[in-house]
Amino acid sequence: MKNKVLLFILLIVLVACEDKVDISNTLKAGKPALVVDAFITNLPEKQTVYLSSTQYYFDNSGPIRISGAAVKVVDETTQQEYVFAESAPGQYVSPVKGDSMLIIGHPYRLFIDYQGQAYTAYSLMKRVPPIDSILFEPLEDLNEDIIPGKYTAEFQATDQVGVGDQVWIRNYKNGVRITDPERIGISYDGKIFATAEADGSMFIYPLRVFPVNDNGGEEDDQWLDGQQFGVELFSITEEAATFLQAVVTQSTQGNGGPIGALFSPPPANVPTNIVNTTSKDKAAVGFFCTSAVSRAETIVPNPYGRNQ
Repeated sequence: MKNKVLLFILLIVLVACEDKVDISNTLKAGKPALVVDAFITNLPEKQTVYLSSTQYYFDNSGPIRISGAAVKVVDETTQQEYVFAESAPGQYVSPVKGDSMLIIGHPYRLFIDYQGQAYTAYSLMKRVPPIDSILFEPLEDLNEDIIPGKYTAEFQATDQVGVGDQVWIRNYKNGVRITDPERIGISYDGKIFATAEADGSMFIYPLRVFPVNDNGGEEDDQWLDGQQFGVELFSITEEAATFLQAVVTQSTQGNGGPIGALFSPPPANVPTNIVNTTSKDKAAVGFFCTSAVSRAETIVPNPYGRNQ
C-alpha cells in the first residue's frame, strides 16, 4: 500500500512537470523609471551625463535613450551653474571641461527636469591620492621559480591622512577600461574595508596589484610586451562606494550556474541618490557623483629585449 501511494505521488509530479509556463505572459511591465549615469570628474575633458529609461524585463531592444531633458550641475559654494546640452539621444555634455568646473571640497547638486518631473542629487567633491609609480614583478611558481613572461602589475599610492577617503580603482588595457564586475576595486582609506587602523599608509594588497600574463591564460589577463597598462583612482563618496559594491553584487551573484544561482542572495534594489522632488510615483535609479582623478600609465616590459 505504501509503495502504491509513493507511485501515485510520483505520477502526479511527472504530469505537473509537463505543463509549460510562459513567464513572459505572466510578468507585467512596471512603470518606467529614469536611469541616471552621472559620474563626472575633474579631468581636462568635457563631462557627460547619460539618461535612459528602464524597460520591460524581456525587452531586448537595448536601452531607451531619454531626449528632451534639462540637465544642469550647480556648485553650491559659488552658485555657479553649468548647463549640460544634449549632444545625442540620452547624452548631455558639460559646457566646460571637468577641471574648469569641479573643485575639491565643493558640494555639487545635479538637477534634471523631464516630462514635468524634477529630479535632484547631491555629491561632495573629495580629494584623491596621487599615483606614485607602476611596478612590474615576475611571478613565481610553488617552487619559487620565476615563470617566464608572467608578472604582477602594481601601482604605488599612499592614502592621505584622515579617515573617510573612498577610492574607486579602475585599470586599463591599451587605453580600454576593463569593466568586468569582478575588477571593480573599492578602497576605504587604502584598505578593503572601512577602518581607522593604519590610516595614511600605502594601499594594501590585493587592491594595488593586477595580474599580468604574457604567455596565455584568460584574454583579459594577457599583457604582452609593448602593451599599455593604465590605472586610475577616482575619489568617491561613501554613498557612491555602497552603490558600486551593490552593482558588483547584483552583477556577479549566480555566476556559478543553476546551483550558484540557487544559493545566491535574492536580488535587491541597488541604492540611488537620485530623488524625484515632484512625485513619489515616478522614481529614478542610478547615481550622481563628482570625482577627483589621478592617472598613471606605462608599457609592459620585455625582460628579453625589445627585438626578441
